[in-house]
Amino acid sequence: MGEGAKKQKKRQILNRLFKLLNQFSQVLIIEFENVGSNQVQDARYKLRKEGVGEMLIAKNTVFKKGFALRQQPLNPEDPDYEFRKPLWNKQITGLDRLANLCKEKVGLIFTDKPIHEVRPIIESNRRPAAARVGMVAPLDFAVPPGPTGMDPSQISFFHALSIPTKIQKGQIEITKEFKVTTKGKKIGNYEATLLQKLYLKPFTYGLEIKYVFSDGAILGPEIFNLDPQTLVDKFTVHARTLGSLALGINYPCAVSIPHMIANTFKNIAAIALATDIKIKQLEGLGNAPAAQATQATQAKTEEKAAPKKEEPKKEEPPADEDLDLGGGMFGDDF
Repeated sequence: MGEGAKKQKKRQILNRLFKLLNQFSQVLIIEFENVGSNQVQDARYKLRKEGVGEMLIAKNTVFKKGFALRQQPLNPEDPDYEFRKPLWNKQITGLDRLANLCKEKVGLIFTDKPIHEVRPIIESNRRPAAARVGMVAPLDFAVPPGPTGMDPSQISFFHALSIPTKIQKGQIEITKEFKVTTKGKKIGNYEATLLQKLYLKPFTYGLEIKYVFSDGAILGPEIFNLDPQTLVDKFTVHARTLGSLALGINYPCAVSIPHMIANTFKNIAAIALATDIKIKQLEGLGNAPAAQATQATQAKTEEKAAPKKEEPKKEEPPADEDLDLGGGMFGDDF
């Protein structure tokens, strides 16, 4: 690519950066270390297909220059002045902080969607990868015990790493689990060779969100990885704590004022009901207890005043001596 073509491509990237900064409210800084170009293209396609956002990949120097230009007044002598002028309709703060995060192999994703909707698309194309000499291990990995399928002539690899082994049925067998890679440390020649001979791919690589730039603030994983319900729960707990503290010291604020108003109205209502003061908010409420008491009193008075109904007397049978049992009842009728 000639010098002129490089400059033209750089101008196109800067103009696209200007457009995307004006179009979207959030910028995701993604890392694609050890990620293949096919994975990047796949993620870019999914973002466009789902209507989630746009991905921009460029050199860090181009990103930093674009952020610096966006914060400065437009130069009428710039060949792209007419293109960028309509895009200069809002001030974006904190771009210098975003430029400081453009280190190593990073890209930018512009989106308006919540992070919990974007992250599955970005991280869905992770693929297993073999260990290579000199790379920094992203995690700890241990070789499990069991047969390796390798003949005894290759036992030197295990001895070099001090892995406990034995010869079983004509092949090398690992007798105890052994950690081969340590997170954050470089992988040596013996470790990489051993993992390749065992056909083990201990790592997975894909696009990963490192930071989120939103309204001038930089959000780390400890914040943007929270799901919406967790955020709501955390805000609710802190709002209750703040409200209780504000009420305790009688300090009016956004979370305490509604409770102060409600408590004050309860006091006013109690005084109004006790003193029979009429207020609009208690219409129909103040007379309810009195009406109920009056109805109860009237019911008791009516119950006392009403004549008692005499129950009909039951007829008592005559005495035994006057009782006529009838002749011939006992067979003594002569």
